[in-house]
Amino acid sequence: MIILRYKVAGINKLCNIMKKTIILLLIFILVACSTKKNTLESSNKNENFIINKDSVSIITPYIEIKEKSNFSFIEHPDKRESLTKFTIETLTAEYPNAEYIEVPFLFKDYRTINSSVERGISYKSENVPAELLTDKHKNSIFISINGYFGDINRGVMMLYVIDNKNKKWKMIERFVYDNSPLETDKTKKRILKSLEKLK
Repeated sequence: MIILRYKVAGINKLCNIMKKTIILLLIFILVACSTKKNTLESSNKNENFIINKDSVSIITPYIEIKEKSNFSFIEHPDKRESLTKFTIETLTAEYPNAEYIEVPFLFKDYRTINSSVERGISYKSENVPAELLTDKHKNSIFISINGYFGDINRGVMMLYVIDNKNKKWKMIERFVYDNSPLETDKTKKRILKSLEKLK
């Protein structure tokens, strides 16, 4: 009987240890799942979006970047132009058969562009701004990059697919990042990751 009691006590002790281990494991999993996402991850849960790659164009991206320095926001047209060129090159490398269409409107000053484009982005309108429509292809790929560098480094990148025929657009991906938009290696990673949603 004494031996049996010791065996039962040992089994109970082992069960208690296993229970505590399982509880700790569950707590670890819950904490890990609730941890803040890396900024390379998308905040958009849309499924993959199918486009006709034989009838798609790449239009001029909308780039708005400013340097934050001593409580001032400074525009750098040269850096804006360089990032615009880099974004176009990244897109055309992924879609070598797509036609690049320059949209002169997207080279204008920020205030002029924002009066049209950002209104649609802010209110998540389905109707695409008329300035972004083209008549050569059914769909267009459009990227918007807004960010700051200098005293603060952060921004937002969004990928849209434009339906030129029905004059609609759909946000496919949205990234919030916490680094300088001039870090082109990270910008490229975000662009390539967003393009994975296009099939």
